Amino acid sequence: MHLFSARSRGLGCIVLASLVVDVLLKSPANRQEIMWACYWASGALGIGMLTGSVSLVAGAVIFFAGLGLPAWIVSILIDRQTEATSVLIHVVPLLAGLYFVSRLEVLPRHSAALAWLLFGIPFGLSWHFCDPAAMINLSHWTRWPVPQVVPHPWQFYVAVLVISVALVNSVAVVLKSMLERESGSALPAL
Repeated sequence: MHLFSARSRGLGCIVLASLVVDVLLKSPANRQEIMWACYWASGALGIGMLTGSVSLVAGAVIFFAGLGLPAWIVSILIDRQTEATSVLIHVVPLLAGLYFVSRLEVLPRHSAALAWLLFGIPFGLSWHFCDPAAMINLSHWTRWPVPQVVPHPWQFYVAVLVISVALVNSVAVVLKSMLERESGSALPAL
């Protein structure tokens, strides 16, 4: 099957439609939530599936598997609630992306870096433009619940960014290994 089949483009449309539905159903007070990195990754994945960008799709899948889905699950456990449309934003793109990536023989070279940028860019923007009380992308130290562990804001920011790099790289290594095993060939380094 060709990677950019009608099925792949259809899945890309579903991903983008789920993103649009979620944004349209948000109250004006919650619209800053579109700065969450998961929205950016959903958009990148949907556009990648529509345009044939293997790098965008692979980067978004790595982001969701390493950062987006785990962070979302932790937030559900802490808050004990989620919105139905939040399920769309976190589950639909990951499943569509995994379907697509499972057909690859090789992981694009800079997929891990792109996955991290899908977190790093919204992290910086939300630090500048979002209400600290919303804690978008963990961008505000003022709501950090354990200040004795990380007593200074700069330490918190460095820790968040270093942990995100480690998670993204770990997922990329596992995905690369799985694709290598499936194709039976030696793959170039990430």
